Amino acid sequence: MESLRETDHRAQRSFLVVNGVPFAIGAVLSCFTDVPGVAVHGDLTLGLIWGILQCALFVASAWWFEVRSTRTSDPIERSLASDAPRTGGAQPASVNGSWR
Repeated sequence: MESLRETDHRAQRSFLVVNGVPFAIGAVLSCFTDVPGVAVHGDLTLGLIWGILQCALFVASAWWFEVRSTRTSDPIERSLASDAPRTGGAQPASVNGSWR
């Protein structure tokens, strides 16, 4: 259980660093109005490109975080579930609502 917790914390730290550093850089650069306003191509500015890249990085890292978390936690969760005693839980109601 401790290894699952450590793996989860490591993934969370990685996610935070991967997304926090570009966010901080973007926040600092946005203080200087000349930098984000630099025209790259037509109406496309450096600030707009930075924002698009940051959104793409967030989506990719969220997907990577989900895959990594699922891969590391699923075997442990399955082993915990298989060790749990089986109980004869409540019977579900039928489709028409009668409780027989």
